[in-house]
Amino acid sequence: MQTLNIEQIREFYNHSWAQNYGDTSAKETPEFWDSRAADFAAKAHSTESRQESLDFLQRFYWNSDETVLDVAAGPGTFAIPLARLVKEVTVTDFSASMLEQLQERAAAERIANLRQIHGRWLDIDPPGVFDTVLCLNSLGVISTDASHQPQLALALKRLRDACRRRLIMLIPHADSPLNEDMRRILGLTELSLERMRVAVLYFAMVDCGMLPDLHIIKRPFRWIFASVEEARETLLTKSGVKDGARFKDSFDAYLKTVVQPDANGRLSLSYQVSQALYVWNR
Repeated sequence: MQTLNIEQIREFYNHSWAQNYGDTSAKETPEFWDSRAADFAAKAHSTESRQESLDFLQRFYWNSDETVLDVAAGPGTFAIPLARLVKEVTVTDFSASMLEQLQERAAAERIANLRQIHGRWLDIDPPGVFDTVLCLNSLGVISTDASHQPQLALALKRLRDACRRRLIMLIPHADSPLNEDMRRILGLTELSLERMRVAVLYFAMVDCGMLPDLHIIKRPFRWIFASVEEARETLLTKSGVKDGARFKDSFDAYLKTVVQPDANGRLSLSYQVSQALYVWNR
């Protein structure tokens, strides 16, 4: 069985948290996210996704006098619904287009208690401290500097110092991004990169003076593809499988039974994934 030792854990401090199998350093740039802002916003603010965001937020108690900092908030996936529950939400993002989408949605929903800061988390100066700091599905982007160098400890310390009461951090994958059926078809049994990151992040938070509660939770995850072929290629890449050609027939046969066409003629694939939720109370 594959295991992690202390030396390997420390080595993870110096790998890119923004990149998964098949990704490049482009994912660490605002231009990458600018080009995806409109699609992200449409997905984030759909009826189904909005309910999923609310379900997540309702895991926690929110005070009407509370101030919140949402770091790398994207198009407002969580910030928009949260703004109705608290006194004020301040958002940051290095993608100007993401912030534009957020502002358009806030205006459409007549939300006036949102403040925004455009910039990279490692470069901006947060205006004071906040009751709650959120880092939801964004640690990879905020822990990389403009020179594509990993700065995990620095990013975590800045999150710690910005919160008065609690830090809530969500990692989108606590296990392989593929579901159990896909992993069975591919014969994946090794310890996944995602599982290793869960352990390393806990170690890193302790190393930075925090002792968080860690919860492995199940939440919906949704893929959109143009074709079964694109679905297969994307999922095999995300799994780290290098000899995917030999799985083509069995993988395609499985995908054809689970993908569903959406209103735009694209293929939608949804299933539950394991996510890692870290909650640190000061």
